[in-house]
Amino acid sequence: MKWIFIILILVLLLSGCTETPTGMTTGTNTEQKLNTTETSKSMEIYFCPENECREHLIEFLQGAKNYIHCAFYDVDLPEVINTLKEKESKIDVKLAIDQASIDKISGTNLVVRNDSNLMHNKFCIVDGEKVFTGSFNPTENCNFYNNNNMVIIYSKIIADNYEKEFQELWNKDFGQGQAVETPIIYLNNKKIENYFCPEDSCSEHVINNLAEANKEIYFMIFSFTDDDIGNELIEKHNNGIKIKGVLEKTRQSEFSEYDSLKKNGIDIKWDEYAYTMHNKVFIIDNKTVITGSFNPTESGDKGNDENLLIIHDENIAKKYLKEFEKIWNFKNELDMTERQTNSIVISEVYYDCTGKDEEEEFVELYNPFNEDINLDYYFISNGKNNQRLSGIIDADSPKAIKLNFSLNNKGGYLVLKEHTDQIDFVSWESTWDLEAKTGLSLQRKNFEKVNSKDQWMIGIPDPEKI
Repeated sequence: MKWIFIILILVLLLSGCTETPTGMTTGTNTEQKLNTTETSKSMEIYFCPENECREHLIEFLQGAKNYIHCAFYDVDLPEVINTLKEKESKIDVKLAIDQASIDKISGTNLVVRNDSNLMHNKFCIVDGEKVFTGSFNPTENCNFYNNNNMVIIYSKIIADNYEKEFQELWNKDFGQGQAVETPIIYLNNKKIENYFCPEDSCSEHVINNLAEANKEIYFMIFSFTDDDIGNELIEKHNNGIKIKGVLEKTRQSEFSEYDSLKKNGIDIKWDEYAYTMHNKVFIIDNKTVITGSFNPTESGDKGNDENLLIIHDENIAKKYLKEFEKIWNFKNELDMTERQTNSIVISEVYYDCTGKDEEEEFVELYNPFNEDINLDYYFISNGKNNQRLSGIIDADSPKAIKLNFSLNNKGGYLVLKEHTDQIDFVSWESTWDLEAKTGLSLQRKNFEKVNSKDQWMIGIPDPEKI
């Protein structure tokens, strides 16, 4: 009997411990719930505007069969709004929005936060199976102009976390609610942490992860005023950890962490992009990414409705690091490098017209390839004005563009961009000594190279284009 008693004791002791995917042990039912495993389709990461986030969000929403529940701080993309309305006639569609969007979207199935704090989330749950989140608001600015990131996660557990948060918003429990039930999961054997502010103290979880850094921390953040997070970065810097960060230039103020970090020797800069750097991202040791709607600010931590993902995955971190380097190295300057054509080009510029500029000036583009191209993510700029294009340019065909700004008769230039990348350049009576007299136009001789004066000549414009 004594041996039987000892064996029973050992069985009870061993049954109180369960192994997690990382080899750690958890000892209670509550702890077991906090460490949950799941296998699913791989996570998708997109960066706006270059990855055309609008199209990925629409595809995400169109796949819904039972319900769509979204929490948007701001939304004005007609294609997204129309997709939601179309789905609303077939399945359950509910929206929680901030007062910032009250005049942009209407419907009976929505609730609005309209106090001094923000419903700042940007997430959707579809069918309890997948989640869209990140820094991307489905707006014209966020999709076509601002730097953002977008995450799509295929996980019933994470979807359940977001659904419970959505239900709190739907019940108008703004700025409060229950702590997340499953903050840590192992998705495809990769640890993911998921929190909601203010109830889960997002700032604390950011600090805890920063404290684990052994080599380096990179960050790209829209608004950064949290002293505790700033002090943690300073402490890590003083302990030999490499810190490097970029902040949105329009958020300069006495409350920003920029001056404090700079004075303490941290490599930090304001972004140089013409539009808004809207990310809220930390990258730790090239293996952990912190992202979501949460800006490290007091409002973000204690007042707004926010969400936070901490993704422990080297492959995901590599993608964010590449985006960080692109933003860090961005220079708002002209690219004069002559190179082979690999996209549509500027093919004609009529800038010194015989009549009124607004009636006669035009720019012609040419598509030298054998497939049609959507122009929604292309821009024409003269350095002061930037016009987003739209429509389709047919394969191996020209397309005349009427500009919404006037061209200089002397000392002018035009830049053609796809997303943020310059793809062609032409100059007249300035950098290049090309000159089209009144009534004549600059015309391409061929389409082999871009940024090349030798590709251009002077000609008579087609009267039908004027």
